[in-house]
Amino acid sequence: MEISCRNDKKVKDMENFEKKKKKKKNENQGIELMNTKKLINRYQSRRERKIALQQDVDKLKRKLKHEENVHRALERAFTRPLGALPRLPPYLPSHTLELLAEVAVLEEEVVRLEEQVVNFRQGLYQEAIYISSSKKTMENASDFCVDHYPFQPNSCTAEHSSEPTISSASMRWSADMDLNTKRPVKKLSASPVSAEDRRGKENQSNSTNSTKNVKQSQVKNVSRIRTPVSMERCSKPQPECTGTNEEKLEDSGPNKLSEDILKCLMSIFSRMSSQMSVSMDIEMAPSISGSSDSSEETDFRDPYGICKEFGKRDIGPYKHLRSIEVNSIDWNLVKGSSFLTRRLKILLKRLASVDLAGLTHQQKLAFWINIYNSCMMNAFLEQGMPASPQMVVELMPKAMINVGGYLVSAMTIEHFILRLPYHSKYTNAKGLKTDEVTTRGIFGLDWPEPLVTFALSYGSLSSPAVRVYTASQVEKELEKAKRDYLQAAVGISMKFKFGIPKLLHWYLLDFAKDAEGLMDWICLQLPSELRNNAINCIGMRRSDPDAQPMQVLPYDFSFRYLLAS
Repeated sequence: MEISCRNDKKVKDMENFEKKKKKKKNENQGIELMNTKKLINRYQSRRERKIALQQDVDKLKRKLKHEENVHRALERAFTRPLGALPRLPPYLPSHTLELLAEVAVLEEEVVRLEEQVVNFRQGLYQEAIYISSSKKTMENASDFCVDHYPFQPNSCTAEHSSEPTISSASMRWSADMDLNTKRPVKKLSASPVSAEDRRGKENQSNSTNSTKNVKQSQVKNVSRIRTPVSMERCSKPQPECTGTNEEKLEDSGPNKLSEDILKCLMSIFSRMSSQMSVSMDIEMAPSISGSSDSSEETDFRDPYGICKEFGKRDIGPYKHLRSIEVNSIDWNLVKGSSFLTRRLKILLKRLASVDLAGLTHQQKLAFWINIYNSCMMNAFLEQGMPASPQMVVELMPKAMINVGGYLVSAMTIEHFILRLPYHSKYTNAKGLKTDEVTTRGIFGLDWPEPLVTFALSYGSLSSPAVRVYTASQVEKELEKAKRDYLQAAVGISMKFKFGIPKLLHWYLLDFAKDAEGLMDWICLQLPSELRNNAINCIGMRRSDPDAQPMQVLPYDFSFRYLLAS
């Protein structure tokens, strides 16, 4: 019994051991299975996360590609040639397509209006010429009827033989200054003197009365007799342009080059002017010295004739300017300025290869103002001094200058470089030449500058003074030019008359919304005493319903340069 009991106990113990062993084995297998499942889940999670990230990257890449396509499409739409239909892809949003279509329509309208502004300005020039010439014709006709004397051909012939004609002298100058540019220089032939002009000249020599009348209208008369003078009287070298050593001109930038060109031209014009010598000759003539001196002083101190109509007053720095008119030009004096002509030729040759890349707005502004005035002055030297206002206007589109390999005209410099920003949408506009588009795109200012109105001289009686502008001080210099011109050219009288020059009327919207606003703006620019008079004048005009409207003084295109030191 005991043995069987022991065997049963051993069997039970063995069974329990087997059960425990099996249970432990099952537990270990369960743990391994759980670990395996965890590894599988972790791998699957990581794989899913990687797939999600790849999908996000692909989505961002597609979005980036779409944005790049939209950017290129918009860039093409905004830089397309004007007049060409924009090529817009269909994937652009509908609201974007609508905005681009509206922008295209507005650009077309802006360009059309800009073109109209330029055409209107040119039309205003022609209108002013017509009015000025008609008025002068009437005055000449009335003077001829009152002061008629028999024609004396002998004295006239002798007078004409005593000096070279304008056309022949200008041809010699033009031949000497030909720089072999891409475009041949066109000659502007001087119109022959009419019989009526010759009779007018004879009246000057035969009558003291006639001489006095002509001297009093010296500002308006541009075709009377010039007194020959010797070269020695104006042969003193000018400080601005002495020497012709080309080595001294090598290390100068575009702005210094433009300043040197304008200084050289101003020196040439000063040397060509026989005004000082003529004044000395007049003082030696006792019969007409009194009237001549007073007239000369009045003309010198009042270049725009404001004091004669609105009453005497201080016209400011303009009373000290040097005046160069047709009747004071002596082509014989050019021979005494040969070193200046050689220097000018060197400077213009350097201008033809100048590099304007990297210039700031102020540097471009000063450079192009100087180049515009140089272009006009050089054109007068090459084409000849104009004998009539019409010839001044005809010369304006013919005035050309080579800048950096591009042949640009004075009209292009004024209207498409200085008065329009380079990013203005004027490409392929109707009537616009390709070279004007190119020059504006390359040389144009960052933004337009209205004050160039007071810096650009057309070489006419109503033009502002010519002065040299520097890049570092161009804004201050333009402010001074504006104030000096307004002080000399605006008319104010105690009879509540307020007159503005036609030049301001042309560009009224650059400074004010209307005529009343322009008068207020002018008052702020005048010196204190004159400003108070202007404010009182405007106040009385506005309180009086019967007061005269603002008077616009006519523009006179007769040739003259006012040179500032």
